[in-house]
Amino acid sequence: MPRLESSADVVRLATTDDGLRLALHHYRARDPRGQEPILCCHGLAANRLAFDLGEVSLARHLADRGYEVFVLELRGHGLSQRPAWGWSFDDYLTRDVPAAIAAVQARTGAERVHFIGHSMGGLLAYAHLARGRRDLKSAITVGSSLDYSAGTGFSSLLPFSGLLRRVPAVPVPLLARASGAFVGRWVTPYERFNVWPSNCEPALWRRICAEGFHPVSSPVMAQLASALGRGGLRSADGSRHYLSGLDGVDTPVLALAGSRDAQCPPHTARATIAKLPRAELAVFGTEAGHADEYGHWDLLMGRRVRDEVFPRILDFLARVD
Repeated sequence: MPRLESSADVVRLATTDDGLRLALHHYRARDPRGQEPILCCHGLAANRLAFDLGEVSLARHLADRGYEVFVLELRGHGLSQRPAWGWSFDDYLTRDVPAAIAAVQARTGAERVHFIGHSMGGLLAYAHLARGRRDLKSAITVGSSLDYSAGTGFSSLLPFSGLLRRVPAVPVPLLARASGAFVGRWVTPYERFNVWPSNCEPALWRRICAEGFHPVSSPVMAQLASALGRGGLRSADGSRHYLSGLDGVDTPVLALAGSRDAQCPPHTARATIAKLPRAELAVFGTEAGHADEYGHWDLLMGRRVRDEVFPRILDFLARVD
């Protein structure tokens, strides 16, 4: 594994059915109260920093309130092993997520886990449920949808999708680091695509740009592009639409959406939860009574998440636990 530090209490391992070792960053409950454990999963190109930036940490916040929290890093991200390029979203879905859930179950003795997914991590939660899996107590998605045809800033990238067949991976860190050099001085299109600048501490976003992104396997990007088309995200072989698999799923779901999320605006997030009978949407922004607007990453590391976002998550968990 790469030699990177973790601020978790301990880094555990989950082994996939194709033999990869994945990092599970374990934040021990400070005052255990018997609740089901929580598994967190980052988004596209990201890593554990999505849930733990030190001074702003959803993982620590939940652990301090009695939850055993595990932050998964998918293959090729953070401390997890990276195989040869060529894996798809379905490898995350059918190999990495089940391995992580099984490892959390074995460690805690729980039959089911709460799943919190940011961005693509939320897509993994939805698709996992669509596959008929019953090992989630609840799912919380943060800026996520299986169907982006209703609108997303990613649409502007479609003309370049043909390039994915020519390169093994997309060098996201190069763009992130270049943008990070301007944080606090000039708002770049990359920054606006990811955060609402006034709701973001420059030092935190600068750190994410420097340390929080990894190259993305081209087949992952190619498969995610299907979410922009009719019927939403398809399996890697194109044989199924995951959105249609949500019919009849009764797992409680909380979908968080930012008012100025360029990647997954509220109406796009709503397109998925409309299929789920026990789902609710929480929109964060000034129209909802919050102090500022929220972008894509702000929902986890914005200036006021401890007072505005995290309590909403805890309230939902308390109701379904």
